Amino acid sequence: MVRYALFWLMLAFAVPALAVPTGPGAYKIGGVSVDVVAGNSTDARANAYREAERRAWPLLWARLTGGEPAAAPKLADGAIEGMVAGVEIEVEHFSLTRYIGRLAIVFDRDRASGYLGGAFASAPPPMLLLPVTIEGGTRMLYQTKTAWVAAWLRFRDAASALDYVIPAASAGDNVVLTAYQSRRGDRTLWRNILSRFKAADVLTAELWLTRSYPGGPVAATVIARHGPDSAELGRASLRAANTAGVDAMLDDAVRQVDAIYVRALQAGLLRTEKGLTVELEPLIGTAPFIGAPAAEASVGGTEANVITPDAKAWAAIETAVRGTPTVTGVGLISLSLGGTSRIVIRHSDTPEMLAYQLDQRGFRLAPDGAGVLLRRKVPGDPVVSAPLSAAELNSAEVVAEPDAAPVAKPDATKAIAPAKPAVAKPDLPAKPAASPPKPRRDPLAPN
Repeated sequence: MVRYALFWLMLAFAVPALAVPTGPGAYKIGGVSVDVVAGNSTDARANAYREAERRAWPLLWARLTGGEPAAAPKLADGAIEGMVAGVEIEVEHFSLTRYIGRLAIVFDRDRASGYLGGAFASAPPPMLLLPVTIEGGTRMLYQTKTAWVAAWLRFRDAASALDYVIPAASAGDNVVLTAYQSRRGDRTLWRNILSRFKAADVLTAELWLTRSYPGGPVAATVIARHGPDSAELGRASLRAANTAGVDAMLDDAVRQVDAIYVRALQAGLLRTEKGLTVELEPLIGTAPFIGAPAAEASVGGTEANVITPDAKAWAAIETAVRGTPTVTGVGLISLSLGGTSRIVIRHSDTPEMLAYQLDQRGFRLAPDGAGVLLRRKVPGDPVVSAPLSAAELNSAEVVAEPDAAPVAKPDATKAIAPAKPAVAKPDLPAKPAASPPKPRRDPLAPN
């Protein structure tokens, strides 16, 4: 009896919900109810989590592909657990042997995409979302808090095939993002906006609200638009009996708009306009320096791999490298938290000077099998001596070979007489050799 009394006592109290951080790299399936009995509370909770994961996978597959949950691929528990990034507790009650709860399962987007296939085989590009509210002749976006924006913020963590980018609505965001910007087709302006928010395209979700009278029925029409020209993809009409039902109506409207975008993605209609976004990092890293001296030909960008176990480690490395002399910027080519990322280090001097300055900051550019690895110095690394800078190499004097003796050039203004033809001389007999002179006789000498 004491055991059952303790069970109902614990069942009467709900544990506060625990939130798992989610974002554009995750899908979340909420409202999964479980009721599991085991030998102890620990096993009951573990079995409940495993059961919730089994139930959430078919729901995720159906929501993203538009099929029936029963048609989802049959996966082993290990495969499903490999896709799960976390479990969020919405409501839970437990006793010594029983666990009752409502859970939300968070799936990793990249891991789950391999089991989805089709349009979801790879993660979709990020899309800038503009939830525009039109009511009483006024168009509103992020300049004021609207129920339409709040509904999208509630939906942000739900499972969707789209990667929505919802701005933080800061003062700077409100300058460039206005309700009327969604109808402007200026490609140059859109290119700057998308670059600011690191998005590949823009989606505009329009909400038209009509209130019959204060506190009375509310009619809504939602239109899903795409691209800088606001091309319409579909629309839906909804109705709330009174003001109290507006939030629930808008939550339903968000799901319907998301379904329109998912169908458009499956049909290949969400194609990003060519030239709307520009990938600058590869161009900066490989751009040739036309007309640069030989000593400066390699000054510009050096690509390197770097091990990034987590976001905090990457932030520390980026800060240290940016503060290195001669470094003018650090560009991220590919980020892999928990693995090896690839960066480009832009510098104003030679690669040798860059390696020396990084060595002074405690880093080493070391060759590896995949190119160059940026790592921290370890005991036993050879000393990097200070090289000549690019300016010193350019100003170095080159000793030239002494020129040969000058050769007088003929005066082109004087006429040059033609050379006389050579005349062969006849062969003459050789003169006989002269006989030696006879010695003189001394007259005083005796005969």
